[in-house]
Amino acid sequence: MKKYPYIHTVKKDAYKKIVNGFVPGCVYIALDKDGKAGDCTVNPGDVVQEGQCIGGTAYSSIPGIVEKKELKNMPDGKIGEVVKISLKGSFTFLGKILKKNDYKAYSPAQLTRMVAEYGLMNTFVSDKPEKLASQMEVAGRHSHRLLIVRLIDEDPSRLIDSVLTSVYAEEICAGLEIAAYMIKADGIILVTDKKTEYGTVFDSLSVPHFLLRIEGKMFPAAYSAEICQAVKKLSKESPFSKISKYDLFTDSSTVLELYRSVTNKMPVIDRYILVNGDCLPATGIIKVAVGTTFESIAEQCGGFIKTPVSVIVNGAVCGFSSGSLAVPVTRYVKSITFNSAARTPVQQGIRSRCIRCGNCRRACPSHICPDIIVRHYSGGAPASADFASSTDLCIECGLCNSVCPARLPLMQIISEKKGQKLNLKINEEKND
Repeated sequence: MKKYPYIHTVKKDAYKKIVNGFVPGCVYIALDKDGKAGDCTVNPGDVVQEGQCIGGTAYSSIPGIVEKKELKNMPDGKIGEVVKISLKGSFTFLGKILKKNDYKAYSPAQLTRMVAEYGLMNTFVSDKPEKLASQMEVAGRHSHRLLIVRLIDEDPSRLIDSVLTSVYAEEICAGLEIAAYMIKADGIILVTDKKTEYGTVFDSLSVPHFLLRIEGKMFPAAYSAEICQAVKKLSKESPFSKISKYDLFTDSSTVLELYRSVTNKMPVIDRYILVNGDCLPATGIIKVAVGTTFESIAEQCGGFIKTPVSVIVNGAVCGFSSGSLAVPVTRYVKSITFNSAARTPVQQGIRSRCIRCGNCRRACPSHICPDIIVRHYSGGAPASADFASSTDLCIECGLCNSVCPARLPLMQIISEKKGQKLNLKINEEKND
């Protein structure tokens, strides 16, 4: 596996079990994932139950009293409106024996509406989580439908999906059956690495399935373009040979969330999160209530033994940099890493400039030059037509961002320009 400065891998064997987090005294529930104001249905002083909808697809993760609405930093760096709820009363789901719900008693359309109502997010692309129900509807419109689940992590600094697959293999297998039923999948592709074995648990799948083992020499690993290319190369049999970007790509975290929501008729009110970093005396995978602040989670791990200089959400390669410890956990958080100065690259600030270190070129799996391309499109030194057109080769893995000491948004700029070129080509074809 390639290693670059400031990317610290996590050993999978270090995390073999999952613990329940403490019940927080208060939570801050984001009204939607994008940090935009949602339709709030509660007011200060209202009494809410655990799992009660408080607006849109936002649900209270604890029973309590609504304190206020306020603006707060979100894990992705945006500002969002949240509802503060203080703990009071009895729980609806926590500590209760829940009756299992038979998903086949519902039609695929009914289950899709349930998933949409409960606010499930697909975290296959960590920095661009999408509504799972919407993606299912898109996948279901095509004549050939495949369900692709990544059982491992694309980011070596975040092993939450790998561990969840090991601990909850049977539940994830059942979740795959539900997802396949909902989109009427012709087949399931299980994506893993060349070392991990799962026994016979996935052999019981009723839908035709194909096990794809990714080499894992580069990261991020097992992104959609890589999976499509590998499947077409290794399998000539239908339906797997017909894999396309329009199929449903998801991960272990999302499938497990789907299983829990559908079988328990429970909205997304908690998350399995990897909490690590050299600032903490203890690390682990914790199930925490949605709306719990990062600071509260750190306290559950023993408090800080070093001052955190950076807080990375969802991994060093594919995640976000959070600027506050008061940030609440949302429905798309998979990991939180508290880094000290020793593990934090030099940041030049908002007006940072390229220092021409060449890290992005060495890291790029497509062998393009992100620094030259970005400099060209940002009004700097002009580049040749070959450099400018090489944006088409970008697979948007985000690795250039993760190794950039100046923390420049290289991938986002290249992606934007690639999209503009693509739209131009489409418009030209329409005019013809």
